[in-house]
Amino acid sequence: MKTFFKNLEQILNNKKLGSSELVNHLNKLFKSYADNIQVIEESLLLIKKKLGHFTFVSNYVNELQFTISNDNNIIDFINNYEKTESIKYEKIFNRLYKNQPDAKTVITLSRSGTLLNILRLWYNKNKKLKIIVCESRPNYEGRLLAQDLLNAGITVELITDAMMSLFVAKSDAAIIGTDSVLKNKNVINKVGSKALALFCKEHKKPFYVVTTRSKYSNKKNFNIKKEDPDEVWTNRNKDLTISNIYFEEIEKKLITKTITE
Repeated sequence: MKTFFKNLEQILNNKKLGSSELVNHLNKLFKSYADNIQVIEESLLLIKKKLGHFTFVSNYVNELQFTISNDNNIIDFINNYEKTESIKYEKIFNRLYKNQPDAKTVITLSRSGTLLNILRLWYNKNKKLKIIVCESRPNYEGRLLAQDLLNAGITVELITDAMMSLFVAKSDAAIIGTDSVLKNKNVINKVGSKALALFCKEHKKPFYVVTTRSKYSNKKNFNIKKEDPDEVWTNRNKDLTISNIYFEEIEKKLITKTITE
């Protein structure tokens, strides 16, 4: 079981993957150990403690716990999850494409598994599609997204976060993923998302959010959490305060449309 928990720890400590991708990795891990219910149950408690703030992860864990407690087949759950996620992406893309059939240049930031799948499907429809990606400090998730898009053959322009306003004007639309959708339909996503929404409003560009319904939450409020300041700068000075915040709230009024399955 050492290998299992080593792999689990790597997933739990990965700060660069989106919540849907974290669940995909967990689902694949569980598939290899589906015959050991006790180990999976133990791991679910660890996952909730470490990643429970992600709505998508929390919903997945709750569904798997329900499956186990009702003596249902775990393999069926795992295989069904893989199939249904693929279908969800196709439905989301089809709805997005109806809104932006002529878009050639799209701007985004950070890294979202849902968004990556949507953009791949879009490229299959339009080989001239170009994606402008903000690098997304401090962990540079945007670079990872850029590389994934390049691997898929998609044209990419990588920019610094500070250049965002210059490139919104050159884009047909902005599209982001989300870590959570609050009860009031406000969206929680990587810092910089609200700035992107505001620039879109200024330049009269549509601002879309793509997400599966698994990321819808019953929470009404979002609490800002500060992360390790060393990720921003390791300098130490008694007169220096370093803030590192990953996520922020984007009000519904700034969103052109939230598109789900």
